[in-house]
Amino acid sequence: MEGNEMSVAFENRVFNRRSGLGGGRMGCTLVTGFLGSGKTTLLRHLLHHRGDLRLAVLVSEFADSDVDSLLLDSARLNSAFNLSTVSLTHGCGCCDVNGPFRESLQRIVDSKHNFDCLLVETSGLANPDKFAAELEEVGINLDLTVAVVDAESIDKIINLDIVRKQLQHVDIVLLNKCDLASLGQISDAEDLLEGLTGGAKVVRTQFCRVPLDLVIDCSNMEALNVVEEVNNAPAVLSHESLPKMVFRGDMYANTSATISSISHSGDQPEAIADRLKSDNSQAGLPQGVSFSSVTFECESPLSLALFQSKVLRSMRCATGLLRSKGIVWFAEDRESRFVFQWSGVKRVECMSGQPWESAPKTCLVFIGIHKFELESIILQLSESADPHTKVSSESGICKDFARTFALKVATDGRFKEPSLCKEPLVIFGLKGSPLRGIKESHLNGALMRVVNGKGSIFLTATSSGEEHNLQIMLCEESSVDEAFHEIRLATSAVISKLCKNFCPCRSDLTAHHVH
Repeated sequence: MEGNEMSVAFENRVFNRRSGLGGGRMGCTLVTGFLGSGKTTLLRHLLHHRGDLRLAVLVSEFADSDVDSLLLDSARLNSAFNLSTVSLTHGCGCCDVNGPFRESLQRIVDSKHNFDCLLVETSGLANPDKFAAELEEVGINLDLTVAVVDAESIDKIINLDIVRKQLQHVDIVLLNKCDLASLGQISDAEDLLEGLTGGAKVVRTQFCRVPLDLVIDCSNMEALNVVEEVNNAPAVLSHESLPKMVFRGDMYANTSATISSISHSGDQPEAIADRLKSDNSQAGLPQGVSFSSVTFECESPLSLALFQSKVLRSMRCATGLLRSKGIVWFAEDRESRFVFQWSGVKRVECMSGQPWESAPKTCLVFIGIHKFELESIILQLSESADPHTKVSSESGICKDFARTFALKVATDGRFKEPSLCKEPLVIFGLKGSPLRGIKESHLNGALMRVVNGKGSIFLTATSSGEEHNLQIMLCEESSVDEAFHEIRLATSAVISKLCKNFCPCRSDLTAHHVH
């Protein structure tokens, strides 16, 4: 296609993509996968690298709060482009897709935005087959069904009925989090997925970083010039949730929690608990397990000291916790809006980037199989938000620890000069190597995940433009020497892994900075 033909094709795509005009139908990519596999990460990657594509997005979630809208920051971005944000508040994607979902699809088809493609992210507990009929009835063509699978934990969830249903009719499987799995685990997972999907294409990924045209059918968009525009906005975002079953009310001022649950079997909770105790913990989740969701919202800042010493400790001890995500507001860093992600003990992230566009608050969702464990976590969160609770970060010891830690960081040439401008927080970060293609964001992000995965230290990450840093707060029970030793060892492992293809004698990052 060239010359006038390309110009005509471009005009047809822009003006006639709406259903019923010029015979064209909007295409759709359906993204499915179990809790914590990386579905929202895939959406964020696609939205940040979509170039000129106008993508509509519908997100279904097993929770009461519109957490994914906060994570994708859709309201702020959409308003800048005069695009709407749709909120679904009735029903659950794993049970019923009628009602608000159908209405939202129709609004997208009838809109004046001329969307090129629709992305639908199902709940981690949804059967994707139930969405296909609704898409067809409103005139949207299902181009691709993409399943995102956690390579590190597939053996623990593969026997769940809902996981197998999610894999039955997929076109592509993204085997995600390959950086957390061994080659043996990855190879076994690929063989298993090939059998369960009937030979669907399996692609290894980290953070779902895949080419746009792998998961979006661009065959009718030849004339589109796709360029990277990191700050582009998503189009339409919606959120689907379970109806509220129990409301626990105010635990402290400006603090509330909501509990919802759904069962995939007729088993009584006692029978499930007994089976869990008798089963080998390495065998994974049993068939017929029930899932519960807890939403915590708070308009007061949380104590970072209590969050890392009590809340995270409760989460690590909760054997039935499957997923947590949301927005956190910390008292020790009130200006920062942190995105918290928990998808297993090996993947704990807390990153700040976007500023607060509305009144700061904390909104976290927890999904698990033991409601009593989720309630325990909520109680710890409420305590960390109680203004009357005395916290160790207010003591002079924490500031002394911060200064000692900063002095130690300053002696290691792999790190940038540390800062105490948010004392008792210490701001520090690894140096990047632009000449070798190693970015600060990659190094510091990897270091945060390695350290947080071990569980004894909690690092948060901040970014501003090209500047990427980490933050640490050492409490009274912390050991500065042990903390710095662990970070130095993790740093060596991260740099060694990221720079393994560089010649040591020529790499400014590996030659004299690795100790």
